[in-house]
Amino acid sequence: MADPTKKLHSKYAPKNRYSNFGHCLRQVHIDGFRGISAMDLTLDHPITAISGLNGAGKSTLGQLAICAYRKPSTAIDYRRQYIKDFFPISVADPKPITDKAKAIYTYETDDYKKPQEVTISRVNSAWSGYKRQPERHCYYIGFTVYIPKVERRDLSVYGGASLAFTEKRDLDPEVIKRMARIIGHKYDTVGFQGVSHKNRESEIGIASRLGYSYSENNMGFGEGRILYTVDALETSPEQSLFILEEPETSLHESAQYEFTKYLLDVCNRRHHQVILSTHSSVILNALPSESRKLLLRDATGVDLRNQISSNQVRSILSSGHVRALDICVEDVFAKVLLSEVIRKKRNDLLKAVAIHDIGCKDAVREAVRVLNKTGKKAIAVRDADVGSHAIDGLFSFPGSRPPEVEVFNNPMVRALMKNKYGVDVDWVLQRDDVKDHHKIASCIAEEAEAEEEVIRTLAIETYIQSIDTEFDALITAIEQAFA
Repeated sequence: MADPTKKLHSKYAPKNRYSNFGHCLRQVHIDGFRGISAMDLTLDHPITAISGLNGAGKSTLGQLAICAYRKPSTAIDYRRQYIKDFFPISVADPKPITDKAKAIYTYETDDYKKPQEVTISRVNSAWSGYKRQPERHCYYIGFTVYIPKVERRDLSVYGGASLAFTEKRDLDPEVIKRMARIIGHKYDTVGFQGVSHKNRESEIGIASRLGYSYSENNMGFGEGRILYTVDALETSPEQSLFILEEPETSLHESAQYEFTKYLLDVCNRRHHQVILSTHSSVILNALPSESRKLLLRDATGVDLRNQISSNQVRSILSSGHVRALDICVEDVFAKVLLSEVIRKKRNDLLKAVAIHDIGCKDAVREAVRVLNKTGKKAIAVRDADVGSHAIDGLFSFPGSRPPEVEVFNNPMVRALMKNKYGVDVDWVLQRDDVKDHHKIASCIAEEAEAEEEVIRTLAIETYIQSIDTEFDALITAIEQAFA
């Protein structure tokens, strides 16, 4: 059987994309919505999985995406979504959007070099640009796609004693097999039974297995949600857009994995485009790297990271309780230096890595070997005088000498020590005949009448600032180690 991921990748290649997926979204530029400014959400795969901490903005991206299309002229009993539906302005929420908020949608066309671009923007408190959008069926599958009928007092519950059956809608046997594979048990039949009560009509899901028939009133939440989600994906028009909110809800890990495989399959068969929000490392891990996006929100705004590893996401979502990568260094000075480099260059990585000061270069090499042998991801960052051996996961700091020597021989660091503490670094080290680089920081701290930790931190921060770009290759190596 052909690999569905490779097959889907081929179908979604720029030259093949329109013939398979029609006017699908290539990109959404978002500016002025719930603190998101000038962000480009590029859809590099038919399935885009957006992860991040609660409040990062995942739902905002999905809600804007579903507003990208006009109602199809052939649609019956279909209501399209508008931006105002998701971003209501009220006394409680006076400014969910800025006065100049806009969303720029980029669609595929029959000439992949000439995509269609449509801007939806606010003009005098109204939104303009919708008429130029292409047509497409769009479905938002949030938590209300399946609310147990018992909870919403559906007519199948309060009128249960006097229900009348109407038309029945059976699911295709192949669809039932797919649902069974996700949930993890075999069904004999699955379908929807029309019901009526006092001139009101509805339908109710009914399944049978192991000689027992039961309706969704007696289904588990996860089972019922899968029933409605799979039914929508299978019965909607081909080339539809689906926005899924946390599809892992109430699913065990095997079901999450099988549901993700199902999404790859249904997009292959029916050429849907799917954008989903998720906190599940299982779902992320089952998708190719080009599907994965991570949203990070802080005081400066919202940042979008592409092709992030599922291990890294898990570390961030667990606030560092689960570390995705172990990094071994030689000593405390190297540990502080690496921590501050990561803090400055890629602050979000700090919760994804665990940095260990191990000892000499040989101990560091052995620690990495042992960690990798036990199934953990591990690399080393050793002193510059040792050098790198990337094939074994061994990298090094910039320069050609141990980091203490590189830091305290830096002109900006020496100037700081002289101006702030009146310490001549050269003279102090010469006077005390300091030959062990591990003692440099403590010797200078003693002369400065300051704590060693203070001297070390100030010197490292100054050093990083002075050679900023020289750490780029090291940060890239750390990022690649997550894959």
